[in-house]
Amino acid sequence: MESEGISTTGISLVREHTEQMRLPRFLWVPFELGRPFGAPNAPDFQRRVLRSALELFEGHSGPVVLEDFPDDAPQGAADEDGQVGWSCPVVFDSVAGGRSGLVGETLAEMSRLAPWHEVYVDTRGEPAPGASGLGFPRVVELLGEFAQGEWNPEVESEKATQEWLRLGCDDLRTWYMEAAQGQPGRASSDDLRDWFWRDTALARLIGAAAETLLSHPEPILRMLAARALVPREYFTVLVPGKDSIHSENKGAC
Repeated sequence: MESEGISTTGISLVREHTEQMRLPRFLWVPFELGRPFGAPNAPDFQRRVLRSALELFEGHSGPVVLEDFPDDAPQGAADEDGQVGWSCPVVFDSVAGGRSGLVGETLAEMSRLAPWHEVYVDTRGEPAPGASGLGFPRVVELLGEFAQGEWNPEVESEKATQEWLRLGCDDLRTWYMEAAQGQPGRASSDDLRDWFWRDTALARLIGAAAETLLSHPEPILRMLAARALVPREYFTVLVPGKDSIHSENKGAC
């Protein structure tokens, strides 16, 4: 587009990547990934971000312009009851029993979260559709088999193992996030992510499955375990003793 005489601008969430790409005009913003305009329900702030990106068309000689947005995103506004903070909707007590007990612990956890998920659906509409084609309890059971070292479970899916496994974990995590948002108060995405990966049995189960899959004979499943099942910042918490995995895979999520 630039070569055809059409000027462009954009918003960057990862400054290092934008520097390497040397794009004509970009505004770097210090917001969390997935929120290039800062925060939901903050139209005035979002307009400021948009105007700042558009102002790069004016008074800049280039050939590469990369400017920094000066302010952090605002905190979420209070809800109708005046509540701003958010707390975990259910206090989970870890049940002893190691990997063998994680499946039952996760299913019990989901049972306790189910009323909050019903609240979420009642107040916000339909839940996100599942993508794996497998029911939630079945995905939990299959994760338990992987955690126990069973690498080739029988699965009622035509999808490749890496596909139904990745999608199944995504489905479960989305359900948990929806259930958590059914609780009164307003949670930031950071609150939700930290709660899920630090406090839930499902996260521990995913971590246990990832740990055993790091030794799977199929390279694509080893890569999935090392780079996609558990976010980088929680990897050493959920997969103890494997702190070198993500340092060797710089593109890990």
